[in-house]
Amino acid sequence: MQGNVVKRTSGFTLLELMISIALIGILLALAGPSFREFTSSNRVTAANNDLITALNLARGEASRRSIPVTICASADGATCGAATNWASGWIVFQNPGTAGVIGATDLVLQKWRGETGNIQFTTTSAFVQYQPTGTVAAAAAIDVSYPACKGLQVRHIQVSAGGTISTQRQPCA
Repeated sequence: MQGNVVKRTSGFTLLELMISIALIGILLALAGPSFREFTSSNRVTAANNDLITALNLARGEASRRSIPVTICASADGATCGAATNWASGWIVFQNPGTAGVIGATDLVLQKWRGETGNIQFTTTSAFVQYQPTGTVAAAAAIDVSYPACKGLQVRHIQVSAGGTISTQRQPCA
C-alpha cells in the first residue's frame, strides 16, 4: 500500500523576499552616515599620527645633528608653503639658516604627501623649528579635523616651548 507523499519545496516566497530586501535597505540607510563618520575619524587620526611622527623626527634629528631642524607645510616637498596649507603635505629639513626657509644647501630629511579625504588643519604656525637642545623657538598648536565633525573628533596637537608634544581630543566647533 502506498501512502500520499507530500512534496515540500524549499525557498522564499515573493513576500518574504521583498520584506528581506526592505529590511536590508533600511539597515544600510542607517549605517551609511555612521560609516562616513567612522572613516573620517580614522583619516583624522592617521593625519594626526603622521604629523606627530614628523614632529618627533624633527626633534630627534635636531638633537642628533646638533643643528636646527624645521617642519613646515609644503605642497611640493621642496619649499615651505602657507601657514594654513598643512593639508597639502609637510616636510622636515635641516635649517641652520633663516628659520622656516629652505636654503640651497639645506637637506630635506623626509616628506609627507598631502592628506586625502577632506582633512582640515587649523594653525597659525607656518613652521615649527627644533633647536639642538630639543626646545622650539615658539610654541605651536595644530588642530586636525574634518568638515561637519561631531563630538570629540578634533585632534589638538600642542608643541610646548620646551619641545614636548601632546595631543588630545577636543570638541568640534
